[in-house]
Amino acid sequence: LIQKQFKDRKVDIVIDYEHQTLADIQAPAGGWIKELYKGRDAILAKVEWTARAAGYLKNKEYRYLSPVVLVRKRDKKATAIHSVALTNTPAIDGMFAVVNALKTEDISERRNIMDLKELAKILGLPENATEEEVKKAAGDAARAAEKLKDMEGRQPEGKEIVANSTILSMLDLKLDAKTEDVAASIMALKAGGANVQAELDALKERMQEKDAEEEVQKALKAGKITAAQTEWAKGYAMKDLKGFKGFVDKAPIVVPQGRLDLKDAQGASRSDEVDIAILKNMGVSMDDVKNYGEED
Repeated sequence: LIQKQFKDRKVDIVIDYEHQTLADIQAPAGGWIKELYKGRDAILAKVEWTARAAGYLKNKEYRYLSPVVLVRKRDKKATAIHSVALTNTPAIDGMFAVVNALKTEDISERRNIMDLKELAKILGLPENATEEEVKKAAGDAARAAEKLKDMEGRQPEGKEIVANSTILSMLDLKLDAKTEDVAASIMALKAGGANVQAELDALKERMQEKDAEEEVQKALKAGKITAAQTEWAKGYAMKDLKGFKGFVDKAPIVVPQGRLDLKDAQGASRSDEVDIAILKNMGVSMDDVKNYGEED
């Protein structure tokens, strides 16, 4: 655990004098631990000494090293080395009091939690995802990668993959379809879409024309417009059917109902003075002309 934490942190361990790093005072370094090795009965270190510390050691002014070890509370296992001191009174009968300068009780477990969060983020999971959820997502991703690799493996040698199998199936193309085949199918779909839209627009226009024609005929029969206004009324209704209906509701009757102002109603079928088209548009039959067209 100690060696792993040292590698993960990537920070040299300081060797000070008499544990000055633990006190709130200036603490010059006597050396730096660059590497840690697991020995048979001890932890070995490669140290880079300062000139001052090297002089102390050469003159035997300092002889011992006293490490400050971080211990995990739940199982009392050593997890990291905080610092090491040059001293002449090492704590042989008991370890030096643990000081946690890293603000954590369990460096190893904290590192595992950080790794789990990072992995969850990569897999598109929330940061609070459980270890089981992360494992499942990782397994699913691995299986998907294997499946993709297997599909690529079945691809004929020298063939370019132009689209995945799902797209090719939707386009009704074979797995070995060429780029130009896929492009042609897509363009055909786009062209077909434009034709469908044109047909829909034409149908919509016909429906509008039909509705407008019906409303104009109602207005003619109600006497709200004259036959001469038919084309104008139709154009109005085509552009704004709701507005035309409002106009008809408020318009006065301009063609009296029940009686026609004709000088010779009896001869209407033969007279050029009677506009047959107007009578038809108004919904008036020749019998109506004969019955109601006489003057008092």
